[in-house]
Amino acid sequence: MPYMICKKCDVYYEIADENAEKDLKSCQCGSKMKYYEKLEDFLNSKERKTNGNSIPVIERLVIDYESAISRIILQCMLEIPIELGIKRFMLILNGKESPFITKYKLYKLKTYGMLSNYTEEQLRIIIDSIIENGFLKTEYKSEYEGSYLELTDKGKFFLNVGDNIEMGFLKKVIK
Repeated sequence: MPYMICKKCDVYYEIADENAEKDLKSCQCGSKMKYYEKLEDFLNSKERKTNGNSIPVIERLVIDYESAISRIILQCMLEIPIELGIKRFMLILNGKESPFITKYKLYKLKTYGMLSNYTEEQLRIIIDSIIENGFLKTEYKSEYEGSYLELTDKGKFFLNVGDNIEMGFLKKVIK
């Protein structure tokens, strides 16, 4: 039986005949689907071997883990109603108590304390990696107020619809 396969989602649809191929040109994710006579043809294809889904399991798990942690951080940044520098931002992620957290009721954020198992040094490594990937940026406000973190458009896209990517911080964090 023939199939239409989305390599991005690793999803396949059985089709009754080749005419159905014309109806299933693109997947729900928006990627172009490809026609295969048999599933084995796809599984043995070069495209499958170079597709992100065929990387070793541990590498895929690391990518998924780093992406999940990054999304928690980006979601926290999105929830915060005030401008904050990195140090205060890390206090929120760690779930620490402080006067500014109480004043702005930041303890009510859904992401408050979600990364309390990380040290300040580890969070700094992760946040620096997220900045390097262009998902957050630091903006200099003034000499008195210093710099604050800001979510970029690239970060908003990654948070909502972007693919999981290797951020590169896990090996640095677990040393």
